[in-house]
Amino acid sequence: MGSTTPDAGDQSRLRQLNERAVLAAVRSAGDVRVAQIVEQSGLGRTAVEEVLASLLTRRWLVEESPAIRGRGRPARSYRFRAEAGYVVGLDIGAFSVRGVLTDLNGQTLASQRQSVTPETPRPERLAAADEVVAACAREAGAEVWAVGVGTTGLVDAAGTVVRANAIPDWAGTDLAEYFGRSAPLVVVDNDSQLAALAEQRRGATDMVFLHAGRRTGLALVLDGQLRRGAYGAAADMSALRGVAWEVALEHLHAVVPAEIPEMDKAERAFAAARDGDRAAVNAVRKYARAMAVAAATAISIVDPRLLVLGGAFSQSADVLMEPLAAELDRLCPRVPELRASSLGALCVALGAASLALDAVDGRLLARSRGPLPTLAATSLDSPKR
Repeated sequence: MGSTTPDAGDQSRLRQLNERAVLAAVRSAGDVRVAQIVEQSGLGRTAVEEVLASLLTRRWLVEESPAIRGRGRPARSYRFRAEAGYVVGLDIGAFSVRGVLTDLNGQTLASQRQSVTPETPRPERLAAADEVVAACAREAGAEVWAVGVGTTGLVDAAGTVVRANAIPDWAGTDLAEYFGRSAPLVVVDNDSQLAALAEQRRGATDMVFLHAGRRTGLALVLDGQLRRGAYGAAADMSALRGVAWEVALEHLHAVVPAEIPEMDKAERAFAAARDGDRAAVNAVRKYARAMAVAAATAISIVDPRLLVLGGAFSQSADVLMEPLAAELDRLCPRVPELRASSLGALCVALGAASLALDAVDGRLLARSRGPLPTLAATSLDSPKR
């Protein structure tokens, strides 16, 4: 009969799986004690103790100093070392480049913004993005492990912009290749998709996301998952003639003085509507009517529980939501719950950071990966074994 004793390879694989189970338990719980880790991981106490010692040595975990209460040895507690690495989420748009830097728990530690215009040449737009990444890293005093990039336009699976109506020379830009020159790990997606991802990470499980700003888009989260479609174009209605997104902003721009910079005109129109200016109120209603056509189409197809108004214009939900709801009520057989996002203009950058964190997890923490490295330095590609 063959031996039933596990060989060295089996034992090594078991240790790796145990490491990931313990690390996941600590990461999800925050500051947690050994007994809680045993309960959450499903492992025996001896196995948990061995894994904890190993993860402490390799700097994935930190043992917290326990509060001393009463007699006896205080229970030890541990936390995930979220400061071991950092990611940057970028939002590269027609009028601005925004970035946020987060730790491995998604806590935002820095944010930066650079102004551009639709006519800014590609090299200068990319240079602005480089500066945003560098400024975020300087502000937080951190080394960046991964960069997530959100951008206007249709993006293919390889990270290249396939189509971009808002930026004349943007189509064909290989963002994955460009940022891969300086970042160990790069992931890229459409801006509306990533804005919806940011909402999904904050609890939205079934929604149509209406991305309203100087550019408009739609995205879908169904059954808790962001739905990109086969080619990353799910809910992309920008090419449909009846949507009229391209001219919707003209309603808002027409009611503010011509000398106001284009990037500020919509906000001025919303402010005037908030003050009761009749022309501005009427302009907001016309804008809402244009937004509602595409949103109603998506609602009628997927029948979501929620429609989230996101993007920069969500900060004017107090004047935009009521006319939008009225138009949807006119167009839809059933209107879902309407909600304004709290993420404002940072929604895309935060979603891009979430995408980058997913990539880091896939690189280091996936069950199929090898042993966890020693985090002697904040470098994804050169950890000590």
